[in-house]
Amino acid sequence: MERMDAHPAEVMEIVRRRGPGTRIAVVGASNDPAKYGNVIVRNLAGKGFTVLPVNPREKEIAGLPAYPSLAEVPGPVDLVNVVTPPAVTKKVLEEAARLGLPAVWLQDGSFDDEALEIAARGPFRTVHDACIMVASSFG
Repeated sequence: MERMDAHPAEVMEIVRRRGPGTRIAVVGASNDPAKYGNVIVRNLAGKGFTVLPVNPREKEIAGLPAYPSLAEVPGPVDLVNVVTPPAVTKKVLEEAARLGLPAVWLQDGSFDDEALEIAARGPFRTVHDACIMVASSFG
């Protein structure tokens, strides 16, 4: 497997730019407050980011409109945060590549070696082995 930088500076900078001008799609967003897909949505929204929850089964998450797929998110997306099982993550990475999205953040538990191989081939920059909630706490 090709090694990639687990924390590319340009992606880390996206989460340090807090504010509504920074648009983060959270794939695997959830209405269950015990799941990270909900915790991350609320955390990032509370920090002022424009959060775009993605879940094919929900219309709204944490009071925000939810979208069935990345392709249906309106407007530009600066960063895709992935909180799905590795099998789903692989499909998310393929969709992000097709859409030409610039950056993907893989939360712990969302990837395996095969997902990292797909990410390394993608046209986007990828962060893994780091938590977006922690990284976005430092401005």
